[in-house]
Order: sequence, then C-alpha cells, then structure tokens
Amino acid sequence: MRNYIAAIIKHRKVVLFLNVLVTFGLISQLNSLQVISDPEKVLPQSNPFVITGNIVEKIFGNKLNAVIGVTANQGTIFQAPILEKVQRITDRLKNSPIVIKNNITSLSSRKSKNIVGNSEGMVVTPLMEKIPRDEAVMLELKNGLARNPAYSNLLISPDEKTTLIVAEFKQPPGGFVQVTKTIEDAVAPERDSSVTIETAGLTVFLSLLEVFSSRMAFLFPLAVLVIGLIHYEAFRTIQAMILPLVTALLAVIWSIGLLGFMREPFDAFNAATPILILAIAAGHAVQILKRYYEEYSNVSKERPNLSPKERNHVAVLNSLSKVGPVMVIACTVAALGFFSLVVFELKSIRTFGIFTGAGIVSALILELTFIPALRSILPAPSLREVEREGHKTIWDRIIIWFYTMTMFRRRTVYAVVGAIIVILSLGGMRLQIDNTTRTFFAKSNPVIVDYDNLNERLAGTSSLYALVEGSSQDSIKRPDVLHAMDDLQTYLNNKPHVGKTLSIVDFIKKMNESMNGDNKTYFAVPESQDLVAQYLLLYSSSGEPGDFDTYVDNDYQRAVVTVFTKTDSSSYIEGLVSDINSFAKEHFPKDVKVSVGGGSVGPVAINQVMIKEKILNILQIMGAVLIITSLVFRSPTAGLFILVPLVAAVFVNFGVMGLLGIPLQIPTALISAMAVGIGADYGIYMSFRMREELNAGADEETAIEKAFLSAGKAVLFVSTAVAGGFGVLMLSFGFMVHIWMGFLISIAMLVSSIATLTVFPALIFTFRPKFIFNGKEQTAYGKEQAA
Repeated sequence: MRNYIAAIIKHRKVVLFLNVLVTFGLISQLNSLQVISDPEKVLPQSNPFVITGNIVEKIFGNKLNAVIGVTANQGTIFQAPILEKVQRITDRLKNSPIVIKNNITSLSSRKSKNIVGNSEGMVVTPLMEKIPRDEAVMLELKNGLARNPAYSNLLISPDEKTTLIVAEFKQPPGGFVQVTKTIEDAVAPERDSSVTIETAGLTVFLSLLEVFSSRMAFLFPLAVLVIGLIHYEAFRTIQAMILPLVTALLAVIWSIGLLGFMREPFDAFNAATPILILAIAAGHAVQILKRYYEEYSNVSKERPNLSPKERNHVAVLNSLSKVGPVMVIACTVAALGFFSLVVFELKSIRTFGIFTGAGIVSALILELTFIPALRSILPAPSLREVEREGHKTIWDRIIIWFYTMTMFRRRTVYAVVGAIIVILSLGGMRLQIDNTTRTFFAKSNPVIVDYDNLNERLAGTSSLYALVEGSSQDSIKRPDVLHAMDDLQTYLNNKPHVGKTLSIVDFIKKMNESMNGDNKTYFAVPESQDLVAQYLLLYSSSGEPGDFDTYVDNDYQRAVVTVFTKTDSSSYIEGLVSDINSFAKEHFPKDVKVSVGGGSVGPVAINQVMIKEKILNILQIMGAVLIITSLVFRSPTAGLFILVPLVAAVFVNFGVMGLLGIPLQIPTALISAMAVGIGADYGIYMSFRMREELNAGADEETAIEKAFLSAGKAVLFVSTAVAGGFGVLMLSFGFMVHIWMGFLISIAMLVSSIATLTVFPALIFTFRPKFIFNGKEQTAYGKEQAA
C-alpha cells in the first residue's frame, strides 16, 4: 500500500486528470435519468398472484386503472350540465394515446349498456347515448341504471350524487406523471361550483410517488449542507469540511452516472440512494482526514526540519498507508452487503443494491486516488489549523466517557446498554408486514382525501381479479360454472370492505330477466348452456363486439370476477385471497381452475417473498461481514464481535418499527441492509486502531485511549453525519417513505455507533481476544506484559 500511495503522490496531476475525465464522462449520462415508478420492478414475477395478474392483463387489459368521481354539489348527478361534463371527460380520455379506449367505463361510454325486454325479446341500447334534455329521457336513464344492478354502486352512488368514470391506462413511457396530467387535462375544464371532481386509483398513487421522490433534488443539497456542517464542527477547518464532501459528491456522480448509462430510472425506493452514498463516502473520507491530521502533527513534531510541503507529502503517505488497508476491507464488506441484494426477486431492490454497491466501490476508488492526489497538491495545513483540529471539544469529552465506561465499568455497560437494546427489540413482536400504497402519504394529502371519499360513497377504488379458466372452449357458458361464479360473488359481496363484484354472470342474469318480461324472479343463471349461448347471440345483434372484453375472452374459456374493495391493505387482501381460494376449491367444478391476481394482490405477492428474502438478505450481509472480517483478522471471534453492533441495530430497528406502528414494506425493508452495510465499518476501524496502538508498544490504557480518541472519535463523526444526512428526509412532509427512512436510518446509525463504542470494546476487554491483544495479559495496574 505504501508504494502504491507513493506512486499516486508522484503522479498526482495525472491521477487528478483521469478522475476529472471519468467524472465528466459520467456526468454526460445524467441527462437520461428520470424518476419513474414501474410496478413490474417491485413485483416478484414468479409469484402465482403476479403470473395470474399478467394473464388477466394480457387477455382482459385490466392492470393500471384510475377512477374519477364527479359529485353534484346540489341535487343529484341527473342534471344535463353535469352529465355533459361526464361525457366531455370521457371523450377527452378516449383521445389520449395512453388510455385503453375499450376499457373506459362511465355513464356515457359505449360499453355501458341498458338491457331490457320487449315483446320480441331483448333490446340492448347505450345507457346514455345522448344527454337527456327533458324529464322523460332523464327518467329513462334513471330507470336504466336501476334495472341493471351491474352498475349500482359502481357507476352511480346509492344517493345518486356521485358518478364514476373508470379508465385503464397503458404503461406510460415517461412515468405515471403522464397519467395524472392526462386526467387533469380531461377534468380541469369541468371544475366549477356545481361539482366536486376527485381522482384515485393505482396510477394516481404511482404518479404521486414519482412527484414526492423528485423532492430529492431539494433534499440532497440540504443533506450535503448538514453533513458539511457536522464535519466542520468535528474538525473546525474549512478543508476538513470541503474535502470529504467533494470526494463524496464525486462518488455520487459516478454511481448516478452509471445508473444513467444503464438506462435505469430512479424510483421511490432508490431515489434516496445518493444520500446514502454521500454519507458512506464522506464517512470514509473523514477516517482518512482524521488520520491525516494526526500524522501531520506527528511529522511536525518528529521531523521539524522538513518543509510544510514535505510534511504534507509524508503525512499523506503515512495516513493512507495505515488507514488504506482498513478502508479497503470496510468498503469491501459494505459493498458486498449491498451487492448481496441481487438475491431479491424484486427488481427494484436489486437495482438499489447494485446502485449502492457501485457507489461504495466508486468511493473506494476515489479515496485511494483522488484524495491522496488532491491532498498532496493542496497547501499543507497551517499550524493554527492543526491546533484547531486537535483542540479538545465536546466530542473528546464524549469519547473519553465511552472509553472510561467500557474500560472500567463494563458491568454497567452490559446492564444498561443491553437492557435498552432488549427492551427496544421487544417491539419487533408488534411488527406488521403490510404493503399499502396509501400509507406512503399523509392522511391529509388531497389524493388520500379523494381516495377515502370515493371509497365511502362507491364500491371501492381498489380491485383484484379472480381468474376462472375452463378446460375447453365455451366452458364459461356452462350453468355449473356460472352458478359457481355467481355464488362466489354473493359470498364476496358479504365480506367487509368489499363494495361490489362484477363479472359476465351479472349480464347473463340480466339477459335472462329481460327475456322473461323483465320479471325479477328470473334474475338468475339459466339452467341450460344452449340458452346462455342464445342470449349471448341475441345480445350481439344489438350490442357491440367489445362490450364484454373486460369480463370474458373470445372463446368463453376464461373469465374474470372483478372484486372492488374499499382498502388496499395487503394484510386484508391476503385474507380475502385465501377466502377466495378456499371457496373456489369447494364450489367450482373440478375441471375449472380459479386463481387470483392483479390489482391490489400485487402487494400480497411482495409480502410473501419479503419475509423469506429479507431474513435471507440480513443473514447474507452478516455472513459476508463474518467471513471477511474473520479472514482479515484470522479469527472467527473478530467476525462475531464485529457483528454484535450490527445485530443490535437490526433488532432495535425492527423493534422501533413495531412500537411506532411503522409497517415492514419495501422502503423500510431496505433499512436493515443499510444499517448492516454501513455499521460494519465502525467495528473494523476500531479493531484495527486498537491493535495498531497496542502493537506500537504503549501501555494498554494509553493505547486503547488513543484508539478511542482517533478511530472512536471518527466513528462518532461518521455516524452523526450519516444520521444528519438522512435526517433531512424527515423534512419531506407528507411523504412517509422519506420520513420513515430518515428516522429509522438515523436510529440505526446511532445504535450501531453507540454499540461499537460500548458493548463491542467491553466484549474485547472482557474476553481479550488474540486478534487484538496477541496473547498479552493485563497487569493489576492496567499495563501489559508478554504472556
């Protein structure tokens, strides 16, 4: 390492030029970056629910929906001016290239039909072919809705004050902000005092995720400022504030540029990664800088005849030679921890892991090239600057307190710190796994208010699909299959939070009624398959070919039962899915397969892989830490001891989530990986420095105290900087993803650093492992002698 650093110093201008060249090359890739929420990236594609959802999407086009509620402020919606608004909104949506035109449902859409009987049999007409201009026509519209139960509580609320427009969207290439823009362009001209227009649905939530994630453009500079101020407070010099930040910013540019080169967009779950990389890179730079000032001070005392420039070069060489190997190990552990996220089936988490791991590798490259090259070019610190950095501050008093407690009052440390960790960890028993998109946002958010209002008035803005697959063509026309679907709908309609179910059965029952003189007793499934086929043939003579495309396929071999729910809570949906599967197993014919997927079932699929993969992920990261540190220190004990603060951080993290009611979701699931990946550095730096000071020949108390005042003090600097940098996310008012990440990562950093400065050294002093003490025994006066 020493020869390598000497070469960097010798060729420092070339090294700086190459760093600048790489940086500008990666900057050129930044213009392709976007913040896009892609459901495909967060869904496990091998999960049965996701597979079913993909089939439903391919055959029926049901995937990305948005609902628009139009509510009359006075009277009911049966007023010509209000119905005109509904018609104009529907027409504008039809003209959008990202809307699936055949999947728009509203009072004025062509697929909304009125099925009635007459002397000749069945007549099928649009519910509202023209805007009613007189009382008689308006009454006919009312009667048409009343006669067709399929539309009750879906197109119109029970109090007749709200009507719904449902639109299905294609995957927008520029993100879901395009969807909300399309919706707003459709409804904005219709907003006035006569109506209240509200929007909800999965696409609206995804768009909001993109908008809030874009806040990083403001939060990131703020994090830079906070981290810089903490560094200045720690070192009390301008160089110490700026140099780590410059290095960290370059690491961020490199990693983001790589993301742009890979054409991978930001999403809600990796948009905060630049702050993570910034904090990690700055943390390692702080370790280097802390050691540089120590070495410069030593060189100034030991070799006063050297010029400031020569002292500077020697200090750079000595500091990087000593701290460089430790940094390589620490960065390797952290990078492997994040790279291990590739085992996740969820693409979004894999991207996060690769992105962060690449950022740490970038930071390591910069810290072993850019920092020594730049530091050797910069003027040597003045005597005043060195004295100011070495001046005793509150940081020193805190670190001496930690040293005293762990060196001389270990039982107190075990009792107090252990009790705090155990008590907080017990909260993990209350931890809930619930992927609910609406919980990402504050309840006061207008989108959430609209969501709650529409769920209260109508069938529900969330949906899932029960896919019914027969063994052959025309299976869906069989009375036994239709009866089973009808029974399933009746069963589900009595479930809490289910507002309505809808399938081809509803229309066949209505056809049967209309063919029997609109006698309501015939609102039932016909007992003959031939009769069902005749009804459908009669319907086709006056209906339109695509009327049933969202309910049944062309061969009548597959059909869907759409279930509208008033909640998207994955824990509730998971129970509902289980009920559907149990019911289908008992009531459907043996040759008919029923599966569930699509819509709000996606988060259930995420839940099923999250528990297994999250545990696996934590174990993998800890396994990497254990193996690498054991190999480096040639002692499994070293690996186990270094794991202790990390285990404490993970357990406290889950415990705090349980106590505060923060659910385990994709964003919060990433935090334990962050905590373990970052926190491992602390124990590694402390171990190396304690061993180095002891090997230098000082008595034990002096050596350990010096290690605390150097590496231990740097641990405080780094953990507070990481906590401060992520703490700014808590300023993202109304966006719980940022608030949770900011709070929980700050907690995890403080826990892991405090555990590293208390329990970790207490264990070392208690068991005196060879990897630190090399077989030396402690005398009664705290001095060491050869064993």
